[in-house]
Amino acid sequence: MTDKLTRKNKMYKNKTRSKRVNMNINMIYEKNAFTKNTFDNLVSICSLITEKEMIDDIKASERQMYVFDKNDPIYKIVFNKNFINKVRSITGNPNLIPCKEVPIEYRKYTKGSHMGWHRDTQMLPDQLQYECVITLSNTSDSKTLFKKNNRIEEISSEPNSVIVVRAKGILHMVTKTNKGERTILKIVFKTKL
Repeated sequence: MTDKLTRKNKMYKNKTRSKRVNMNINMIYEKNAFTKNTFDNLVSICSLITEKEMIDDIKASERQMYVFDKNDPIYKIVFNKNFINKVRSITGNPNLIPCKEVPIEYRKYTKGSHMGWHRDTQMLPDQLQYECVITLSNTSDSKTLFKKNNRIEEISSEPNSVIVVRAKGILHMVTKTNKGERTILKIVFKTKL
């Protein structure tokens, strides 16, 4: 699935800008989002977040979240040059920049957690927005489902992978966690329309 999506994305690099920025109606799944050292650093930072610091996430049933302050050093670690270039490359959009208006969120899916069918919300009206979900750990039986051309595709995301979805794009959901847990970072990239 990854190779097929990546090949399709590369086709858009030689097209016009308007076609390139519209290509991500679907989703992109990419393994090895970060170098091992950077990924280990992110996992270490998030492992220090206590249950008391987390709040209920109203966007998903039974999910907990922690919102990083915009001055937190994690921003420099996540939005490093290599990762920015990787997201630009896999989306075929060289104009993407980190969207710091939307804070980085650490999210934890535990038993009972799930998220219903939805399209990501466009938070900035004059921007094309891409939501990235970076999986930090996954011992759960939960899957991310995408509805594409009246078909449903599923991913069991691996640690150090990233799922990229354009706001107002593909319909997707997260199935109920019956065992284990999954932890993620949610970040956003943007570019002017």
